[in-house]
Amino acid sequence: MSSAPQPSDYHDALTELPNRRLFDDRLKQALAIAERRQGGVALFLVSLAGFAPIADDIVLQAARRLAAGLRRSDTLARWGAGEFALLAIDVVDEEQCRALAERLLSALDMDAAIGIARFSADAQDAAALVRNADVARAHARQLGRRHYRIYAR
Repeated sequence: MSSAPQPSDYHDALTELPNRRLFDDRLKQALAIAERRQGGVALFLVSLAGFAPIADDIVLQAARRLAAGLRRSDTLARWGAGEFALLAIDVVDEEQCRALAERLLSALDMDAAIGIARFSADAQDAAALVRNADVARAHARQLGRRHYRIYAR
């Protein structure tokens, strides 16, 4: 018999940020609301670079720096070992994405790559949004240190 999910099943133990499970749920909800209201949602995938393996103190420091200054409506999650995902609600254009990406890179003050995709401009569902942000992040990584890219078809 399976048990109900526990609160710890939804948060990363190190950073106390939402984990992928909770993030995926919030992403689906945000897209449903955005579709109904014709609003904007942007997904930012952030990868730390230059650390192998990435120490817990670096991850914790990055989590705190990224979280500082975000709006209460945004969701920052631990995505992987040295990766974070940010769900930004009511972000409607590329200029807003650029401004937020630059703030994130500035706050991090470490090597990182950020990939950005927007709903519904770049994707029509959660899976496509994640895939497109990941493609943009890969392009940002190829550029070297401290870059971001917005997905473009």
